[in-house]
Amino acid sequence: MIIDIHGHYTTAPKALETWRNRQIAGIKSPSEMPKVSDLHISDDELRESIESNQLKLMRERGLDLTLFSPRASFMAHHIGDFQVSSTWAAICNELCFRVSELFPDHFIPAAMLPQSPGVDIATCIPELVKCVEEYGNVAINLNPDPSGGHWT
Repeated sequence: MIIDIHGHYTTAPKALETWRNRQIAGIKSPSEMPKVSDLHISDDELRESIESNQLKLMRERGLDLTLFSPRASFMAHHIGDFQVSSTWAAICNELCFRVSELFPDHFIPAAMLPQSPGVDIATCIPELVKCVEEYGNVAINLNPDPSGGHWT
């Protein structure tokens, strides 16, 4: 068995990026902050985003399984506060879990943590516990610099 231990969901449906852009806009203008329930991505959209991209490449390259986490550049822990990071992490982690449910022989979820600059790392524990106990995550992405290079 050949396992890719570091795969990211780089081909998530466009609705995810659109929602995230609204969330970022909502930081400065709270009336524009979207609700989690505003994001709608169907299982068919997830299947399409995976089958014609990651799964296709996995098959071409002889990979059997991928530890699958949210897109690294989307993590952006330095944007917003802990609440923004927490909501964003929960959405992204759920999508990776859903992909693993749709393609259980090919993807195992790995989580991003809701890190935020200046916030105690212990605040990430509830998301970590949820991802391990409910989603079956076997790995996490830990950002050593959640400030995005702006630490002091």
